[in-house]
Amino acid sequence: MLSRLADAGVSTPRLVKASAEGRLAHLVMREALTPRGPKYTLEEIASLAGLPLDDVERWFRAMGRGVASRTEPDYGDADLRLAQVLIEYRQIGLDETGLFAAARILGRNLWAMADAVESLTNLRLSAAGDDSEVAVRLASEVTRLAQFQADILAHLVATRLASSTLTDEGVPSRDLAVGFADLVGFTSLGEVAEPTELAELAEQLDRLTTESIEPPVRFVKTVGDAVMLISSDPNALARTISRIFGAARADGLPPLHAGIAWGPALPRAGDWIGRTVNLASRIAATAKRDTIYLDEAMYAHLDPKSFSCEPAGQFALKGYDGARPLYRLREG
Repeated sequence: MLSRLADAGVSTPRLVKASAEGRLAHLVMREALTPRGPKYTLEEIASLAGLPLDDVERWFRAMGRGVASRTEPDYGDADLRLAQVLIEYRQIGLDETGLFAAARILGRNLWAMADAVESLTNLRLSAAGDDSEVAVRLASEVTRLAQFQADILAHLVATRLASSTLTDEGVPSRDLAVGFADLVGFTSLGEVAEPTELAELAEQLDRLTTESIEPPVRFVKTVGDAVMLISSDPNALARTISRIFGAARADGLPPLHAGIAWGPALPRAGDWIGRTVNLASRIAATAKRDTIYLDEAMYAHLDPKSFSCEPAGQFALKGYDGARPLYRLREG
């Protein structure tokens, strides 16, 4: 193992330090994952791809590849291919602003996926100690997993596009139900709880939300202790948030409160923006523990045969003039 690492260019002081810390297997895995073949600087990548250097750097940063230096040979053939993809996207006429926005979304999610895989492999490597064979086997599995995830990503993107809410004219649906649900007292809890406990609670809510949704409801994102969902079907979204409340209680989570609004919203780089999104967030902040509040438009769009609602009163919402009537959705 030491010979393998030394041949890969790992210095003696680094080997000594890793051995003292029981992390030789980590170094073996890193070496096994390092791409082979020619190395290029970012300047050479730009020249070979036929792109301005600034464009390549901006593209790499957007995709989450990262740029440490323009002049160090830190890049390989796969990076050259990544730069060439930008040319191909441009050749088919994709909007430049939207293209880079989509790349940033992908980059952030890829880092999150890499972090999750790293946590799993670190646990296994720590248990392996100095077993280089375990490290090499894990590196092989991680490489295989990366290819598998690439195939899954292609499948899911195609599936989502095929089942999207695009109209015949290619314009996204404008009127949506937007809902936020979050943990009551999460900020106060942060003053006394350990960060790991808070992370576990947020992860628990994320998991319960993922397990509770089904089309046409979409889980847009997690914002700290809150989850954001949208749907073109207001009844489906109301049912889903009620289901999340029930699952949270059964799972022992702190109480939730939620707000749902109906109205126009626009997609932007994997997120949704507009006054309806802001309104739903404000309503959720106003709702008391264990309550789901609706704005007037959402209330009007619910099927009265399927849901029981009652007036909750007039509320002054932050950022909005005057008091607004809100309605409480009864679960069940």
